[in-house]
Amino acid sequence: METPLISEKKFNKIRKHLPAPGPRKRCDDRYILSGIIWVIKHGASWRQIPEFYGKWTTIYSRFRRWSILGIFQKILAFFSSKLRKRCIAMIDSSYVKAHRTACSMRSDNKPRKLGRSHGGITSKIHLLCNADGKPMDFIISEGNRHDVKIAPNLIARNKMKCIVADKAYNSKKIRLLLAQRHIEGCIPAKSNAKIPIEHDRETYKKRHVIENMFARIKDWKGLALRTNRNAHTFHSFVCIALFTLFF
Repeated sequence: METPLISEKKFNKIRKHLPAPGPRKRCDDRYILSGIIWVIKHGASWRQIPEFYGKWTTIYSRFRRWSILGIFQKILAFFSSKLRKRCIAMIDSSYVKAHRTACSMRSDNKPRKLGRSHGGITSKIHLLCNADGKPMDFIISEGNRHDVKIAPNLIARNKMKCIVADKAYNSKKIRLLLAQRHIEGCIPAKSNAKIPIEHDRETYKKRHVIENMFARIKDWKGLALRTNRNAHTFHSFVCIALFTLFF
């Protein structure tokens, strides 16, 4: 099985956001991060990490420590902050099937973000991206949470001039929020709407960008099937997959 190593050029963009190494000699963070990416891409267990990256216990313990500290979230936030604020944004969500181990293992009372829906026990990734296919923000929720309940949080904490979404986001609450924030909404009305609401069909065609983003990150097997019992671990997995899209 291939053992790719993140390039020096790409790693230099991330290095300054990682905790500074102590005086003791330790495994290079570049190999550690490459090992973490290998696990997520292949959907493998930590014990299966090739020795090329170092000891699996070292890689796992450093991932766990960085995850608790919110390091991966800070890296994604840094890249997202460089994006143009007044842009055309797309919002959508995607289900992630939860493996049996994610549901049955002890979570030590930590949030799981798992819910039962028609597809079984699932989580949901709510994602916001720009027209260039770069991630702006995301939220993990239970699979049975409706998009309309999560979308206002994503919209409220980000800046954009227009948002493109499908019919699931056609609600009075979201349209009122967009009007208050002076954001143009390109959201088609539902077929049973009493009052039809027009939308820019040419702009709406750009919505395929976010669908393509979901396709790219769910090629990573660790995101296509969730095996993490704790929400913060799965959240870190998604952060890593998303900030690699900036490379």
